[in-house]
Amino acid sequence: MQLLIPTLAVSTLVFLSGCVSPAKIDYDRSAVPAMANYRCFAIDNREARADYQELTLSPIVDRRIESAIETTLRAQGFRSDCGTPDFRVTFSTITETKTEIADLRVGPTPFRREPYFGYGEFSPLWVQEFEEGTFIIDIIDRERSELVWRGVHKERLGWDAPNDSEVLAIVAKLLADFPPTDPLK
Repeated sequence: MQLLIPTLAVSTLVFLSGCVSPAKIDYDRSAVPAMANYRCFAIDNREARADYQELTLSPIVDRRIESAIETTLRAQGFRSDCGTPDFRVTFSTITETKTEIADLRVGPTPFRREPYFGYGEFSPLWVQEFEEGTFIIDIIDRERSELVWRGVHKERLGWDAPNDSEVLAIVAKLLADFPPTDPLK
């Protein structure tokens, strides 16, 4: 029983740390005044992105992401039905295999022997491999032809591709503070 409580606490902590999906935003502070004047956008389609990056997603997921970006930016007051866009939006994904190691022993054991769990071997280390996905949205200024804003979302991947509402939630979270208003943040 003494070993069970610390083991459950560590396992819960490891599980919850795998559920965290931090979003990171970075932008060019000198471009904030230009971004404040953005009104119109264009999203790079699959064919355009194939010219400058390796495509890893299925066309179905690509369309899902394009739709979520379009919906989110339109809800923020931007338009995509104009002649010359102020900015381009592109996106990419990266998948990495990660290894998670947890030590199931909690605290030192100087005055007792390691527990014996029968005839099999017991390892106090828990090792698990998993896939981590990184989703990146880039905003490129038309006049400067430079990257001026980037949003990155990382998350532990499951077996299924994210559905429409999950993609929309991720995109909305990333684009919530676009365009930035304070160049000193």
